[in-house]
Amino acid sequence: MSTDPRTAIVNIFIRKPLEIDEPDWCTGHPDPRAGYKVDISHDGPEHVIAPRGQAMFKAFISQAPFASTDRAIGLYVEPDLEPQTCTPDDVNQLADDLIEAAEQLRALGRQLAEIIDREGQ
Repeated sequence: MSTDPRTAIVNIFIRKPLEIDEPDWCTGHPDPRAGYKVDISHDGPEHVIAPRGQAMFKAFISQAPFASTDRAIGLYVEPDLEPQTCTPDDVNQLADDLIEAAEQLRALGRQLAEIIDREGQ
């Protein structure tokens, strides 16, 4: 058995504050602990798209400025629908709700286009 000291290489986080430019549409960074620079994202206000008070989608403008792939500003859209079995009347109502939701998504898309035009991306 050797009496020489053993060594190991261990990966560690090196943490220090990072000052970054923030677009005017970003609502801030409530969690100050981004594990890696690529995890940093700018997020606008969350919009709950809820025809008749029934949440269907959540959406917000987002950008990951240090991402390793796509750094473009985009609209993050998350479905918030519960699976359900529908009657014919339910299907008609769902179709109407989807039309209303589409109008709201288009409005957010127009806001996104304005931001992209303004920021020259």
